[in-house]
Amino acid sequence: MKKKSLQKMSRLFAAAVLVGTMCLGNVANVNAADVPAEWGPTETPSAAITVEYKMGNDVVTPANDVSFTFTKTSAPTGMNLDDMPAISVGNVKFNAGEDLIKDTSVTDIKVLRKQSNNFLASFKKAMDTSTKMTTGEYVYTVKSTSTVTKAKNNDVFTASNAEYKLDIFVAQNTDGKLYIKGLSIINTKNDAGTDTGNNTKVDGKPGSTTGGTASNFSGLKFVNEYVAKAGSVDPTDPIVPNPNDPKSYAFKVTNNTESKGTQTGSFEYTMTVTKPSGITTADNTYVYYVDGTKQTGTYGTAVKFTLPDTKSMMIQSCYAGSKVTVDQKGVANWTATAETTFNGVKDTQKLSAAVGKNLQVANKTLGQKENKVEYKNIYKDIAVTGIIVNNFPFIIMIAIAVVALAGIVAMNSKKRMNRR
Repeated sequence: MKKKSLQKMSRLFAAAVLVGTMCLGNVANVNAADVPAEWGPTETPSAAITVEYKMGNDVVTPANDVSFTFTKTSAPTGMNLDDMPAISVGNVKFNAGEDLIKDTSVTDIKVLRKQSNNFLASFKKAMDTSTKMTTGEYVYTVKSTSTVTKAKNNDVFTASNAEYKLDIFVAQNTDGKLYIKGLSIINTKNDAGTDTGNNTKVDGKPGSTTGGTASNFSGLKFVNEYVAKAGSVDPTDPIVPNPNDPKSYAFKVTNNTESKGTQTGSFEYTMTVTKPSGITTADNTYVYYVDGTKQTGTYGTAVKFTLPDTKSMMIQSCYAGSKVTVDQKGVANWTATAETTFNGVKDTQKLSAAVGKNLQVANKTLGQKENKVEYKNIYKDIAVTGIIVNNFPFIIMIAIAVVALAGIVAMNSKKRMNRR
């Protein structure tokens, strides 16, 4: 019985050892996978930083110079922080008015991305010549600093306050030389500067940058936002926009009539302004003036207004990159046309509607330059006889002229008859 019990215990012990070994193997695998990037002794380690720059569509890109600060936080046992290599990398620069590299997959806003050079190159260069470095884990943090040139004082630029922890693992090759074996990157603070509260790893491997899409860039990124206003945003500007000064308004709708006769020539409009999504915006409302009267609109909500002949509606200021739709309500016997200008570019094609029908200008982007829609409404009424009322006075004049001519001819004929 004792022999059988010992054999049974031996089998149980062997099984336990096997299970334990498997568990240790799994732990080892997890730990290895915990380092997103690994290299061999003869490979070239490479990691980069991405800067994402977001703004509204049709906003002229402001110059933005982004630099990076690497701070030493922990050295391997037996080393001082001062003996750790200093890491540096060139600035990422966005030139004024230049849209490189633009994310072609994003349409609601403009997203630019650029990628730094390999920041591990400076570490490796120092390591290859150092007499104090050893194997182990070198820990750094990295932050960014952005310097932007704003177009207007009231434009809002938000620089990234993100922070990343870098763990660089150094090993020794069989020839005695040190090499970078791995790199672990943890996003410790988000772009708002708030602790992320997790240990999620990001991949710092440089991407191809093709198409500007996020997946083709390094996962170590800092996000900058530029929120521009269109129209009057400076305190010295007039409170009521001037219809003759494009700098004093963000968007203008004008009603002009032709051949209105005894008609009032007033028209009703419905307008919706939708602010850009995907960037941080503080205001939910905007101010607009209808024939000089101040009104308040809410982004994303339709507003209605009426414009008399020759009068205008003007939005004083709103977010550049917002979308606007304006619809003029059709009126019987009136034919509407419209000429549009957005971000300073006049559309060569005039819009028109059938008599008595609505004329809509839909989903246009409000840029930093002049934005306006100029409606022209022409009145034509048809009388029962089929004669156009607007032309009736001219027809009467022609008829009088014909009768007068016939009278003159008749008088001349009578004179000739009398002479005979």
